[in-house]
Amino acid sequence: MSEVDTFDILNRLVVLHHRSLAVYLNYAQPAWKRGEEKAKQVLELIAVDERSTVDRLSAMIADAAHNVRHGAFPMAYTGYHDLDFDFLLGKLIENQQDKILQIQESSDLVSAEPRAKAAVEEALGAAKGHLQSLKDLQKPNLTVG
Repeated sequence: MSEVDTFDILNRLVVLHHRSLAVYLNYAQPAWKRGEEKAKQVLELIAVDERSTVDRLSAMIADAAHNVRHGAFPMAYTGYHDLDFDFLLGKLIENQQDKILQIQESSDLVSAEPRAKAAVEEALGAAKGHLQSLKDLQKPNLTVG
């Protein structure tokens, strides 16, 4: 794998994290209800962590004298303004599952570059942790028996 390919992959990960649904929802807040303080805190922490990942990956790219691309939020996100968090939680989980798949693919593609591989693996571990945090917010299914 060439150096350019590695930095293209890292840039894709920058966009993936910088323009994630969790980051977007920190700008365009959901319609929070009373009692959703924990969910709001989890969403904020995920966004902070994703920005930190963006900073680390961007520094790696810039240190190698490559341009960092931040991309744009997907247009589909504009339909999520002021929606109920219960609805958005499902979207966040789907988004996070897709992100994990994309990061795993990226990890395989940068396997010949140890520093990039380590950064991608760190992002993958964080993404899996974020998915679990989101799943922990789901209300338990109550069964009538």
